Amino acid sequence: MKRPYLIIGVCQRPHGTGGEILVKSLTDDDTRFFEGLTCYLLEDAEGKPLERLSLSGARPTDKGLLLSFSGIESRDRVRALSGRYLAVKRENALALESDDEFYYGDLIGLAVTDRKAGPLGRIFDILDAGSGEILIVRQEGDKDVLIPFLRSIILKTDADAGQMEVLLPDGLLELYRTNREA
Repeated sequence: MKRPYLIIGVCQRPHGTGGEILVKSLTDDDTRFFEGLTCYLLEDAEGKPLERLSLSGARPTDKGLLLSFSGIESRDRVRALSGRYLAVKRENALALESDDEFYYGDLIGLAVTDRKAGPLGRIFDILDAGSGEILIVRQEGDKDVLIPFLRSIILKTDADAGQMEVLLPDGLLELYRTNREA
């Protein structure tokens, strides 16, 4: 079952003293961040909303989006948002154009299993590397694994089941985790 909230961004850090926060967008259409948008603050990908927020301003920068929210005007209050996810109710998400598309926000939190090495952890973040996206897979007690988001590596994605199956190229896992056999 899909989560009722769709993650659209990750709060990073305060910007200035006027209540703005730098947000990493997890959507390919940044116009979806418009004044009056109702967002929900989540502690983690599986979490229930901590707070309902109303977007009062959005502007793009080279490092991400600078957002401001109604009623949040101090740097200390903005700092409390850092590291949390911004989400919208799934029924308010922009429609996908085809059946083989998915929302980046649905990838956050998926359990990743390599066909040879077994469980690797959960998708923590997605990096835009310019030439393509990189999945950051985190498992407590291990180093993060960076996995290129390529059809040749990603075998199956099932957001409803919370699973992703991959087949890592020889040697990739050993770059990050030397205590495992692949």
